[in-house]
Amino acid sequence: MKKILFSASLLLASLFLFYAPQNAFAKDLTILAAFGTSDSEAQKSLDAIKKAYEKNGNTTIWAYSSNIIRNKLNKDKQVVYSITEALDYAHKNGYNNIKIQSLHVVPAEEYMKICRLVSRDMEKNPNRFDSVIMGHPLLSSKADLDTIVKASLASLPKERTKNDAVIFMGHGNDRGTGDLSLIAISHTFQETDPLAWFATVEGALDFENTLKEIKAKKNVKNVYLVPFMIVAGDHAKNDMAGTEEDAWAERLKKEGYKVHTLIRGLGEIPEVQKLFIEHTKNSHDDIMNGKIISK
Repeated sequence: MKKILFSASLLLASLFLFYAPQNAFAKDLTILAAFGTSDSEAQKSLDAIKKAYEKNGNTTIWAYSSNIIRNKLNKDKQVVYSITEALDYAHKNGYNNIKIQSLHVVPAEEYMKICRLVSRDMEKNPNRFDSVIMGHPLLSSKADLDTIVKASLASLPKERTKNDAVIFMGHGNDRGTGDLSLIAISHTFQETDPLAWFATVEGALDFENTLKEIKAKKNVKNVYLVPFMIVAGDHAKNDMAGTEEDAWAERLKKEGYKVHTLIRGLGEIPEVQKLFIEHTKNSHDDIMNGKIISK
């Protein structure tokens, strides 16, 4: 009789393990928080980051901060969470320790928006989790910046010669939020490679000034245009490499330069993926328990 009861118990346990949801015993969840994209080609940059996290052993879900992109994807029957929806999902599925990793380049407006949304959720729904940790954006220190500038330059096409200029396109903000961080990026590119510039779609580092500086370099005949954004979406394809007369590529061609465009998001660069994972691992900013301590 004891043998029969033992066998029955073992069978029930085996069935439970087989049919239980994948996250039945999971306690930790990483929410990858990005601005988002609805461009299927640009999506591969985000997919590369997610794959790197999963290879590292993280259980992950997405949260997009852009309402417009989420609404568009949801209309196409794609389930994309907002920050608060992602936290609701985590609670309903039994996750206790949450890490929210910002996939923004610098700690500017979109990053601050996520921090506010998380803080409000904690106030509205206290004690849902044991911990909620915020991971810093890509460039949060001088060491981060040096690493990514070198990686970005090293990932350029091998055909680029020492006399070829390169312009990295960042996003920026028309209200100037994040300009100081972006100016630091520009300075580091120039310091590392005198023929490497950083300009933004919006904000203080406009393309016009960069064009003037390149024209002052008499030996430059070729210019490479490269996105310095997590995904290479609309700005990269249209504002940078487009055929409209105000696109950066067209303006350079009008000045007589031969233009080479590289449509690739930062998320596709292994060093970028690695640095995001390090930020997730090393952050100790526990919003849930009010312990804002970075180590």
